[in-house]
Amino acid sequence: MTLSNGLIAAVALAYMAILFAIAFYGDRRGTALSPRLRAWVYSLSLAVYCSSWTFFGAVGQSAGQLWSFLPIYLGPILLMLFAPWILQKMVMISKQENITSIADFIAARYGKSQSLAVAVALICMVGVLPYIALQLKAIVLGVNLLIGGGADANSVRAQDTALVVSLVLALFTILFGTRSLDVTEHHRGMVLAIAFESLVKLLAFLAVGIFVTYGLYDGFDDLLRQAEVAPQLEAFWQESVNWPSMLVQTFVAMLAILCLPRQFHVSVVENTEPQDLRLARWVFPAYLTLAALFVVPIALAGQMLLPSGVTADSFVISLPLAEAHPLLALLAFIGGASAATGMVIVASVALSTMVSNDMLLPWLLRRQNTERPFEAFRYWMLSVRRISIVVILLLAYVCYRLLGSTSSLATIGQIAFAAITQLAPAMLGALYWKQANRRGVFAGLGAGAVLWFYTLVLPLVARSLGWSLELFPGLSWLASKPLGLPIDPLTLGVVLALAGNWLVFALVSMLSRTRVSEHWQASRFIGQDSNLRPNNRTLLAVQLQDLLLLAGRFVGDERAQHSFQRFALRQGKVFNPAQPANSEWIAHTERLLASVLGASSTRAVVKAAIEGREMQVDAVVRIVGEASEVLQFNRALLQGAIENITQGISVVDQSLRLVAWNRRYLELFDYPEGLVRIGRPIGDIIRFNADRGLFGDGDPQAQVDKRLHWMRQGNAHTSERQFADGRVIELIGNPMPGGGFVMSFTDITAFRQAEQALKDANEGLEQRVSQRTQELSALNQALSEAKGVAETANQSKTRLLAAVSHDLMQPLNAARLFSAALSHQAEALPREASELVRQLDSSLRSAEDLISDLLDISRLEGGRVQADRKAFPLASLFDTLGSEFTALAQQQGMDFRLRGSRAWIDSDSKMLRRVLQNFLTNAFRYAQGRVLLGVRRQGDWLRLEVWDRGPGIPEDKRLVIFEEFKRLDSHQTRAEKGLGLGLAIADRLCKVLEHPLEVRSWPGKGSVFSVSVPLVRQPRMPAPRPVAEAPVQLPSNCQVLCIDNEDSILSGMHSLLSRWGCQVWTARNRLECEHLLDENVRPQLALVDYHLDDGDTGTELMAWLRTRLESPIPGVVISADGRPELIAAVHAAGLDFLAKPVKPAALRALISRHLHLG
Repeated sequence: MTLSNGLIAAVALAYMAILFAIAFYGDRRGTALSPRLRAWVYSLSLAVYCSSWTFFGAVGQSAGQLWSFLPIYLGPILLMLFAPWILQKMVMISKQENITSIADFIAARYGKSQSLAVAVALICMVGVLPYIALQLKAIVLGVNLLIGGGADANSVRAQDTALVVSLVLALFTILFGTRSLDVTEHHRGMVLAIAFESLVKLLAFLAVGIFVTYGLYDGFDDLLRQAEVAPQLEAFWQESVNWPSMLVQTFVAMLAILCLPRQFHVSVVENTEPQDLRLARWVFPAYLTLAALFVVPIALAGQMLLPSGVTADSFVISLPLAEAHPLLALLAFIGGASAATGMVIVASVALSTMVSNDMLLPWLLRRQNTERPFEAFRYWMLSVRRISIVVILLLAYVCYRLLGSTSSLATIGQIAFAAITQLAPAMLGALYWKQANRRGVFAGLGAGAVLWFYTLVLPLVARSLGWSLELFPGLSWLASKPLGLPIDPLTLGVVLALAGNWLVFALVSMLSRTRVSEHWQASRFIGQDSNLRPNNRTLLAVQLQDLLLLAGRFVGDERAQHSFQRFALRQGKVFNPAQPANSEWIAHTERLLASVLGASSTRAVVKAAIEGREMQVDAVVRIVGEASEVLQFNRALLQGAIENITQGISVVDQSLRLVAWNRRYLELFDYPEGLVRIGRPIGDIIRFNADRGLFGDGDPQAQVDKRLHWMRQGNAHTSERQFADGRVIELIGNPMPGGGFVMSFTDITAFRQAEQALKDANEGLEQRVSQRTQELSALNQALSEAKGVAETANQSKTRLLAAVSHDLMQPLNAARLFSAALSHQAEALPREASELVRQLDSSLRSAEDLISDLLDISRLEGGRVQADRKAFPLASLFDTLGSEFTALAQQQGMDFRLRGSRAWIDSDSKMLRRVLQNFLTNAFRYAQGRVLLGVRRQGDWLRLEVWDRGPGIPEDKRLVIFEEFKRLDSHQTRAEKGLGLGLAIADRLCKVLEHPLEVRSWPGKGSVFSVSVPLVRQPRMPAPRPVAEAPVQLPSNCQVLCIDNEDSILSGMHSLLSRWGCQVWTARNRLECEHLLDENVRPQLALVDYHLDDGDTGTELMAWLRTRLESPIPGVVISADGRPELIAAVHAAGLDFLAKPVKPAALRALISRHLHLG
């Protein structure tokens, strides 16, 4: 009975998808597993040890000899039950040393040798490749059995299947095991998936075993009874147990559980908490026991029920297929595939980590471009790991092709185990033999690897390729059971390779010298006590005085006493020698002695003292030897350090004898040969220098005694000596703890010369700085004076313009009044006279505009114009401009169009109106036919534009037109020429308003002047009540008093007001007002100029007038001085203000309002 390829592929892909989902859940889980569940997951993950060898190959082994499968189960069980401390110690060391792989572990123990890490990584790769080939062979075997293709692994279909499986596993492993760069972090998702796989393969094997034992037979007894009488098993029962092979393979399995890269990764690297080993110690052996429970029944049933040509490795799948249970066969295939994929995933991750970290990363760090961004480095490293996974699995496929179909799964597994166990001597030596060193490990690994390849791999390859073993010396002898020993060649090859490794490793380690770095690392590894738990339990048998006495023997009583007292102070206690010692005091004693004895020796000494036993002579000799090595190393380290110091150094002991110096010290003082030696009194050296005159004049003996006194007193001192050749030497002396003195000698000649040169340069620099400071002060004074002159000139110009404008406004005001008076008699005047009056009024208006422009420029330049921005409707501004310029357009025969908007804007209405007036005036002056005032919306802004069809503006003149007094005279204007201030005023007003101004022009076609203003929302305002407009009508015979110091203005005012029907009195000063009041004149309104004669002002005169009349008579101040502060003062006095020249309409409206209110 067979299954379809599609069904098998769908089930396999679904199972791998489930694995990926479990791993994804484990990685993305926000909280860690509970301690109990975490321990169970860890315990089940150790079952990654059970690969396809234990799932398929164990049955095949049992079919050859009933109990030959037991070693692969028995070895790990014995280790976990009777020697769990080995794993505990490996876990503790790995956490202490931050170990990431077995190569890292071994290299760290033997002096952190990089070359050793590479060698271990290569051995792991070579040893694991046959193991991965075993997994490929098992998966191909299962697929071929399910589809009915047989168990042949050399067919084209089988080879294609193996290649596809290799690529799929590579892809799955890349997605599964290389998502993170940090290999020291725990892969919770991967461990959870491996634990799930362990359950699947166990349940699948148990299901097949139960089906065979209780479905095909009536239990174990019935199966064994039928097997004993089965004729096809008659030769099988004649096979005896090969006890030597059993023992050797059991020992190899015990070593493999420690050395397999995947097993080390899961049990050591992925261990989160060391206490999880307590549960794993029992769960893992129980798991192996269940996995081995039905191996014998399946092997016996397969031989009885299946044809003789069926491969024994396929019994687990072939039996359900033969009994027409395809689903059970499919479950068995999933169990075997889970065993294979779990091993491949973890082994590939472990190998890729070793390849990237131990082989390629050192090469990367030696390159010059290692300072790259982290993301680039991360991408590079992850790519290396992923590529290495693909290469590893492809190499495993090649190994599978080379091994062929003649080798059973068990054979491949044993060969792989034998390769990995070559690491066992180095691993156990790292844990328990301090004399083991790097040279011994290299020699042992080399010898074991050669023997492993020659005795195990080469015969298998030769049989696969059809070569004769006679071609290789010794192989045929090994295959013929030499010396009559009942050991098969495979077992003998394993023994030879492992024994050669152990022997060479031990001999070379004993005959070669251990380096200091290896010695220190050995202390960290061998001194690691996995059973030690930090506690504060008091050890009643040991008191502090015992520990103090012990420490005093090695470091001196004074130092030990001082150290113990300081430790007690740090704990906030008083040192009491009779106090019982706890673990903290013992740890402090070990740290104190470790500087002399080393870590491992210190622990042996302290432990012997606590237990109250005498140390053996060989232990004492070893400790003294280690202490001597440490002291020699320390002395060499000290000498190497001081030799590389650029200063001269000399050290004397408590007896003031020379104990150390460096070459620089000898060079500085040029001592004769033989003078400086160890133990020489320092007084002799000082006396030699004094006799040479290095200490200056004076008694040489007194100089010697003085310096020796400083050293005995332990006083730190600093001095300088100047030699005859000009050199300057600085001497610094410092006492050492416990006595002795350290002197340093530095040649500071260059420093003193540079210091003197710096002083000279500093003096010259100070003189130059003083000179430059004086020059800068003079320049600043001149600048301040120039600034003052400029400000005074600017103020004078402003005052001049204001005064000139005021003086010009006075006659203009009188002329406007006369012109207004004449215009009221237009009916009585001839037509020519009326036209002259109109032209006169136009000329006066132009003169007024010119003077207003001058005043505006003056105020803008002085910064005295401030915008009063507020929201208002644009329509109100456009209506005013429209009525004003529509009339002007009719007079000039222009086509004026206006396109308004109901939008509200944020601006100063008066300033904005002035800007647009200047634009329109300019357009009317130069345009030829049509002028347009319109609006464009741009986002949150409105652009107010004035279009004309004038001559246009050349591009090089578009900035010039905004300068003062600049006009394009080439244009033929239709009106009187101005001063060229309109656009300059508009530009400055736009800057005050913070409104962008823009000009566009097309020569010969026209121009566009625009200003952009911000839009605002229309505020809610009550609807205004309609007010009926009525023509301004003055009350009949209203009495008005006009006060001005200009007779022409008084005459003009009198003429205008009289024609309006007013009774007018005029006065030039306060005295004339007094005369009018004495004549019983009682005006209803006063029109007064602000600037009067004799310094009098209009506000002061109005105050006097109201006091004199004892009535708040209304008043209007008329002036050409339009300063804001003056207008504010007028309004504060309760008066109105009119600017000169007076507009008759405004004057008439103001008089009417006051008189109607009165």
